[in-house]
Amino acid sequence: MRFAKNCCILLHICDSGLLGERKMGSTSSMSRENKKKQLKRQIVPPNSRHQEEEDSREIVHKAHKRVVRKRLAIFLVLVILAAIVALVLFRYDRYHQFTDYQVIWEKNLTSEAQEAAVQGEGSFCAYRDYGDGVLKYTKDGASYIDAQGKVVWIQSYEMKSPVVSINGEYVAIGDQQGNSIYICNKSGKVGQATTLLPILRVTVSAKGVVAALQEDSKASYIYLYKKDGSTLDLSIKSLLSGDGYPVDMSLSPNGTQLITSYMYLDQGIIKCKIVFYNFGLGKNDPRRVVGIFFPQDLGDAMAGRVRFLDESHAVIFTDKGMQLFSTRVETSPESVKQIPIEENIHSIAYTEEYVGLVTDNVEGGDPYSLKIFDKEGNPVFDRTFNYQYTGFDIDGGLVLLYNDSSCKVFNMTGTEKYNGTFEFTVSKVSAGRFPGTLLVMGPQMMMEIKLQ
Repeated sequence: MRFAKNCCILLHICDSGLLGERKMGSTSSMSRENKKKQLKRQIVPPNSRHQEEEDSREIVHKAHKRVVRKRLAIFLVLVILAAIVALVLFRYDRYHQFTDYQVIWEKNLTSEAQEAAVQGEGSFCAYRDYGDGVLKYTKDGASYIDAQGKVVWIQSYEMKSPVVSINGEYVAIGDQQGNSIYICNKSGKVGQATTLLPILRVTVSAKGVVAALQEDSKASYIYLYKKDGSTLDLSIKSLLSGDGYPVDMSLSPNGTQLITSYMYLDQGIIKCKIVFYNFGLGKNDPRRVVGIFFPQDLGDAMAGRVRFLDESHAVIFTDKGMQLFSTRVETSPESVKQIPIEENIHSIAYTEEYVGLVTDNVEGGDPYSLKIFDKEGNPVFDRTFNYQYTGFDIDGGLVLLYNDSSCKVFNMTGTEKYNGTFEFTVSKVSAGRFPGTLLVMGPQMMMEIKLQ
């Protein structure tokens, strides 16, 4: 009994001790966790996660700013380099003078001329700027030669004295004092017209409409033709004793407007008038006259050449200068600027953008003066030169003077870009396919050169 009792007491003491140890161990463990938490709170603040996110965003933002700044710096460097290159090229193009040339390609036209003669194209030839190349025409035929010297088409005919008009892609070739008109585009012949009366002049629109000036003993007539050669129901009759004698005429690019220069007698004095016609007015206005400019408007000048530069700009060349007209309002043409020239006028040239004159230089030194204007009549440049030329053209932003053995080239600042000679007979010089290149044509030779 006593032994059992003592055992129970001992078990109780042991249980109490173990429980105490468990309690003490649990308390110690909790204390350690609390200390860890406190330490962690001291080392890592509670809002560290948000701070880390903000720090990450700041790092990304700063990196993005660095990339942007780097790209901007590269872009600015490239812009500066491009500006420097552009400036160098601009100054080079503007002021550099060439002294020699390299032949890009050349083509001997002798064999082609012989072959063309069989097809109707003769030996005598002249050239006009056309398309990306030139139109070559003779008394016996015409051909279109592109900028690489390839003959695109050949059209044979027989004419005593061919007269040529070019507007855009269309060409009209008329037989002066004859009765034939050939109408062509870049693909070749598209139509042929036959007139009843002798032809004096022809003009073509950029759509292929042709106007032909014809005459008999009592009157002159302007007849219009479609591009296929059929007659349009449009004509203008001028009595020599009343309206006067038509000197020159020009169709607008769309073919709806016509400008004509007339000379007439007024109390025994020869005078001039400029008449504008508009064929879009309809048959209710048979004369279709929308503007007449008399000598008081022209300063008693004689207008030998009239031209539409584009749909809204026209120019007349007189023995006393130039006069520019606006046809923005087709039914009401307006004289906008008169440019008097006191010197003797030797040559004229024109494009859609520029008009030019070669006159005497009365101030001494060089014998000639070269005057270039834009289509509004504003001066582009004016300079003198000493060069015996036979041809004068404006082409591709270049002013070209040439004779049968040499050429002189100016840009639109008046800088002389080239002055050189050739080893074959030259009929014409034009701008080439690329900047700094020229097309040089003669009866037997054609070549493209690169100025050096």
